[in-house]
This record gives sequence, structure tokens and C-alpha cells, in this order.
Amino acid sequence: MFKTAGVRSIRRAFSGLSLVCLAVILGACAHPPTTDSREPKSWVVENVASKSTAELYADLIAPAVFERSSSKVIDGYTVESGKLRMPDKSEGSLVTVRSANGGLVSLVNKPGKSGLFLVNKQGLSTFSPEPKFDPAVEDGIPSTDEKVSTALVNSTSEDPKIVDVLLGYSRAAVNRVGGDVMAHALSQIESVNLALRISEVSNVSLRLVGIQVVEQNYPTTTGTLGQLRTIFSAGMAEYVPDIIYGFFDSTPEDTATGWGNIGGRAGIGLARSINTYRHEVGHNAGSIHCNPNGGAKYHYGYNNGKTSTILCGESTGYYSTPALSDEFGLPRGDAVTADTARIWRENAERLSSYAPPQSPPTAPENFAKVGSAPSTITFSWEASPKAVRYEIYSRGITSPSIKIGDSTAPSFTATNIVGSAYYYVKAVSFIGLVSVPSNSVLARP
Repeated sequence: MFKTAGVRSIRRAFSGLSLVCLAVILGACAHPPTTDSREPKSWVVENVASKSTAELYADLIAPAVFERSSSKVIDGYTVESGKLRMPDKSEGSLVTVRSANGGLVSLVNKPGKSGLFLVNKQGLSTFSPEPKFDPAVEDGIPSTDEKVSTALVNSTSEDPKIVDVLLGYSRAAVNRVGGDVMAHALSQIESVNLALRISEVSNVSLRLVGIQVVEQNYPTTTGTLGQLRTIFSAGMAEYVPDIIYGFFDSTPEDTATGWGNIGGRAGIGLARSINTYRHEVGHNAGSIHCNPNGGAKYHYGYNNGKTSTILCGESTGYYSTPALSDEFGLPRGDAVTADTARIWRENAERLSSYAPPQSPPTAPENFAKVGSAPSTITFSWEASPKAVRYEIYSRGITSPSIKIGDSTAPSFTATNIVGSAYYYVKAVSFIGLVSVPSNSVLARP
């Protein structure tokens, strides 16, 4: 579970942060705001909790076939992703995050139809079409307050790098994405990991380490980009991420759908867009838009005339790479002019090195019995910084320890207890690091 300051308990969440640009070469790239007037469409699904995830999205992806390549459970959310394969062999992508109560957040990228598909636990379903981008619009914001180096990486031998990510949201953005901020955050992280996976970038992946929600909404402008680590300062201090991104709702002051620091660690974008995050984090890696003049620099996206990649047209979910071909047999990149996959490999170490390695939480202190009743005992302890949940254990006088429960609060009531035993608690961080045990207490009902 996260902790959300001023909101509710969900794994590594918060309320308030801002960004500083970094890297000597750091610039910012923009997605221009859309003029697309298509409105979201809504309908109701009966008995949503009894429906499979596939049943919920079947009509939206038809006639495509979902080729699932990843499925995992994170904090009770089932996260799945893979390619969408059309009858003509063209490709799209699908990311779904299903909550235990039946709700669904889905990023649908079907050729000709992309958007955010939401289903809440009551079955209210909404599909919001993806805004359109103009990859020709691009700006740079120099920043010299931080210097980082790019290390050349051999992806076949380098140990995989994990980039820890803090995702920030305004309250309006949370409402825009259906209210389940954890599901949306997991979907965005998975969208980048899917893009890296299918682009054959194996030495780096993103990991969600925190969510912070602030009450104020901010315009998507370079000014907000420059303040991001201040806006979300609480999350930066608590979760110490490598990179940070802020989701906001639309305002009249927006100058773009998204902004990102090139070769840096920060970006912002409109929450209604499903693809802006993977675009802007591509800027963080060091890649930019299309290469209109064919210059001999490989950090561009790619459009081969039939299909296009992230950062240059966005018709597919690939980062540019000359190692792969599309359904027409055309390359998805060029070794000299367009190889964002290489950019990711070369910048994996930099992106994963802004923050020190994550450490386990400290052991909870002052673990004590605070109450009892027939066959029950209640314990409490002092909250451990960085803990998002706690594991409670018991140990008999001569028997080994066993886990008897979990708690997101610094208290727990053990039930069905007979006789005396030793009890203690361990703190668990958002990414699953576990503390050493607290002090032990010998107790009985």
C-alpha cells in the first residue's frame, strides 16, 4: 500500500512537489495542445465485478487480438500489457490495470483508435479519445544547475538498471483519470516498460516508488515544469526518486499537452493523454522528435512513411530502433539518424542514478500490547518512516516464527489466540524492502 498525505492510504503516495531541470545539455520538448474536439463516450456495464478484464475491453479492441507479454499483481492490482495485432498485421498496444473491486484503467492504442478506457466499480465506463500531437513543435529549456554524464552501455552484458519514479497528480487530474490514482499510475509505468520491452531495450525498466496528490491544479507550461520539484517536494523528500512526472488537468493557460527535460529527470503532461508520459520520459532519456534534415545523430524518433515511433508520430508503441521492422518490412529506425532504443541503453545508468539506492525502512519502535479480550490481543507501535504496510509475526516458546497478518496502520488485533507467544512487527516499503524485526513482546489474551 501507498501512503498519500492528505488523501488516503495507497502505496507510496503523497500530496505536494516541483522540478528542477538538470543536465548540462538539458532542454525541454513540448507536445502542442490538441484541437481535437472529440468528446468522451460513456456507458454502463452490468455486474462489472463478475466480468473478466478481456470481456470489458473486447469491443474496444475488436477486431484486434491481444498478445499479452506481461502479467503481474502489484498491491492487489492486476497489471497486464502486450501488443494488439490487427488482421492486416498492423500493431497497437494495450495496457490494463484491474483493481480488486472490478474497476479498470486501460490504455488502448489500436491503429486508428487510441484513448483512455475507464470502468469504475459501479460499471460506469468511459472512453476518452487520445489527443493528437504535432511532432514538428519542439522547444528546449537549457539548465546548468546539474551535470550528469552519459555512459555507453552494452545491453547484453550490463546489469539491468531500475529507474525509480515519482508520479504526481493534481486533484483535478485524479478525477480526470477516474479517481483510482494507483491504477492509473501503474498503467503509465507499464506503458513505458512495454515500449522498452518490445523495442528490445532489456537493460532498464521503470519502477513506481511513490504517488503524491496536490490539491492545486497547474497549467502545462514550462513554468510548471521548472517548479515541479517544489510542487511535489514532499514526495521528493519521502520517496527519493530518480525521475519525476506531474499529471495535471487542462487549463486555458496550457502551452502544450506535455513538456519534458531532454537528458533530464522531469516531465509534465495532461492526465487525459495516455501516451504523453512515455513520450516525455523518452525526452528524459535523451531522445527528441523527428529528424527532418537527416542529420547524423541517432537520438531521434522515426517515421518510415508507413509507420512511426514514439517521439515522431506515435502511430506505434515502439521507440525508434533499426533492429526491428514493421508489418511492411520497413525499419523502425536508422542506426545513424534514429535509434531511441540505443539512447535508452546508453542512459540507463544515468537515469537510475539520480537517487541513492533504496534502503529498507527502519524497524518499528515501541511495539507493545495495548489491549486484549477473550482470544484476541491488540498491539500498537510507532510508525516507521518509508513504511507502507507492516507484517505481524508470532513465535511460540519453542516453535518458529509465523506471519499472522498485515496492517497499513501502526496497530493490529490478533484473533483466535490461545496461550502465550512472542509477537513482533516488521515494516515494509513501497517496493517491498523489509525492515529488521521490532522488539518482541510476550503476550496472551
